[in-house]
Order: sequence, then C-alpha cells, then structure tokens
Amino acid sequence: MQRTTLIGAAASLALALAPASVLAQDETLTDMSGDAMTAVPMVPHPSHIHAGDCSMPGDVVLPLSDVGPVGNEAQGAESYIHVDIGRSTVEAPLADILADDHSIMVHQSADDMGTIIVCGAIGGHDVDGSFLVGLGPVGDSGYSGIAWLTDNGDGTTDVQVTITHSGATQSMDTDMGADDMSGDADGDMGGDDMGSDG
Repeated sequence: MQRTTLIGAAASLALALAPASVLAQDETLTDMSGDAMTAVPMVPHPSHIHAGDCSMPGDVVLPLSDVGPVGNEAQGAESYIHVDIGRSTVEAPLADILADDHSIMVHQSADDMGTIIVCGAIGGHDVDGSFLVGLGPVGDSGYSGIAWLTDNGDGTTDVQVTITHSGATQSMDTDMGADDMSGDADGDMGGDDMGSDG
C-alpha cells in the first residue's frame, strides 16, 4: 500500500509539472553556496542513455529529450527551488535496458556537450513496475536529480528525468550579503540557534 502511494504521488507530481509552456531561456537561477552567489543559466540540457556505467561510459544507445525549464508562471514562495524536467519514450523494453550496464547522462548544454552535469547508473529496485534511478553530480556541477523508467508493455519505456541545482532558487534578494545569512547581532539564524538548547 505504501509503495503504491509513493508511485501515485510521483505520477501526480509529474502531471502537476506537465509542460504547458517553456520558460524564457534567458532567465537565470541564483545559486547560493557559502559566501558565493553565481548565475545558473536556465537552458535545456541534452540527455541520453549511454552504454556502461558512470565510471566507464560508452556510446549513446538511446537519445532522450532535453531536460529543461517547463511550466507556467511561478506561484507561491519566491525562493522556491527550480526543477528541470525531461520526458521521453524510448524504443526499448525496460528488461533490455537492465540486461546490460547503462547510465543516464545529462550534458551542460547543446553548445557544451563535453561537460556532464549529472550521471546515474540504471539499476536498483523495482517499485510497482518502475525503476527509480539516482542522478549524482559530476565534478562540481552542483546538479543532482532522479529518473524513473517505466516499461509500457509494448517494447517501449517511458523515461522521466528531473534535476535541480543545489541552492538554486528562482528569486533571491541580490542585496542579501553573507552576514545576512549567517545571523544578525541578536543571533537570529546563528549557529547557536541551530543547536540544542541543553
């Protein structure tokens, strides 16, 4: 029952994030990492299923759709964490993909295919007919994500890839300095407040 609920929730999330429109490609995300603030470009990221695992990737065996920004106008909290999504149907049964070592790789951009931002070996546990695959950062890309693969029973497999950048938010007060995040003179948000009261 609990596993069915997990898949149902994942399916609901996928429907909720269905691409009604593509966000402007010249927008950027703000990445806050320590004291640094850098721009994370919102561009489509090409993705593929490669032969081999992430330590020894081989040729592309199944192309996937780009992973990129989708959705309507943002709502809710301004500091939400942005998620890029790509959905594909590949011409291979899931059993064939699992029969040999394969991995999902996501590239920085069409202009920078040599930079891989996340990779995940395809394997793990069957969860009600789907395989959930963790996608780890490559180098210091700051990206991570998850993919799930579902066999359609007709010789094809649906693949959904979602990635996000650590600390990347759609909106951030650019006047906020490092001191603002570490706590003010009264100790709000300071280290002592994060520890135990004991």
